Amino acid sequence: MRKSQVIKSVEYLYGSFFLPTVLLGKGMKLVYDPTGSGFGAIYQKVAAKAKDAEVSFVEETAGLFGVIALKKAASVLVVGPFVNKTTDASSIDQIIHEYGLPWEDKERLSGFLASIPSYSLNRFLSYMALVEFLFNQKSVSMLDYFEAAAPSFVRRIGQRQSEDIVRETNYGHGTYNIEREILSYVRRGDVLGINSLFKKIVKAGPLYEGKLAEDALRQAKNIFIGLVTMIGKAGAIPGNLDIEQTYQLIDLYIQECERCVSINQVNELRYSAVVDFTRRVAELKHPASYSGEVYKSLQYIKSHTNQPIGAMDVVAQSGKSRSVFMAQFKKETGQSIAQYIRRAKLEEAKVLLAYSDTSLQEISDTLYFSSQPYFQNLFKKEYGITPLQYRKKHHRE
Repeated sequence: MRKSQVIKSVEYLYGSFFLPTVLLGKGMKLVYDPTGSGFGAIYQKVAAKAKDAEVSFVEETAGLFGVIALKKAASVLVVGPFVNKTTDASSIDQIIHEYGLPWEDKERLSGFLASIPSYSLNRFLSYMALVEFLFNQKSVSMLDYFEAAAPSFVRRIGQRQSEDIVRETNYGHGTYNIEREILSYVRRGDVLGINSLFKKIVKAGPLYEGKLAEDALRQAKNIFIGLVTMIGKAGAIPGNLDIEQTYQLIDLYIQECERCVSINQVNELRYSAVVDFTRRVAELKHPASYSGEVYKSLQYIKSHTNQPIGAMDVVAQSGKSRSVFMAQFKKETGQSIAQYIRRAKLEEAKVLLAYSDTSLQEISDTLYFSSQPYFQNLFKKEYGITPLQYRKKHHRE
């Protein structure tokens, strides 16, 4: 089989199974990687560790690899990794260290490993048998493959699950708490809060959202469809957005998602959709009786709850005199500026109590209350229960 035929066959195999299969030539030089991952160094070192046999298995931190020598083509195929669990951050660090990869590739490596299909071990070995038959015209017993596939790896799997098979990967769904927090901002129409949350999510690193498809782009689209449907029905409608309008928006966003041709486009659309729903709810919560100056001051207060602002800071944003604007604010909102600031800080405290493990002292300090007892007293006076009672009732756990 000519090299061009081997490359085309590898391309078709990856397009059918989405299991990384990389071709290496003489001197372990990377010839073709259909994933475009850029992690050729991993496959080169795996191939170098393989035994001098037609087929061998190499167990690494990243997972289990299969190596098939293509004697007629003077090259090798490296298949994998087969991963039977979610790769945690410490394992990613170890992989980068073992293979001498740049640390800036950490997030990309995590995403690459997470995109690999959650096959069972016997399906992985069946794929290896198919590849060997196609390229070496040799039929292999699955039992022989199973016994050769890194005995210690198989033994650990057997201890956890069964004697001869690894069931489908149980991917963690670590987005539940984030989803609840997003919904709370959408219902309130808190655009500033939702933007702040997205920044926090980005800094925290990639989320493991469960396996919904074999193809990475289809996976992203499926997640988007579930999210935008949830945001509309459980966030926007409870926030008083018109039901028919909400369903129309959901339909439009799903149609737009299906037109996306890259994961980045889907992710950008995800952000836009959530912010759009939140903004529409916010507009409903902006009474027509609010003047531009008062509405601007309300937004200023909401975006500065973690700063020691006072009434005069808000007045300064209006461009009017103290007495005139304070009277205008009280007339339009029914509260003094100081009362509104306290209420905004207490609303933010509710979010921190429900969606974080931040201590009462830290919440008090973050929101610039004069003291923790003062914060607790204000909270109980406003909501009828203490902060700890609220956390116990509403906490994500």
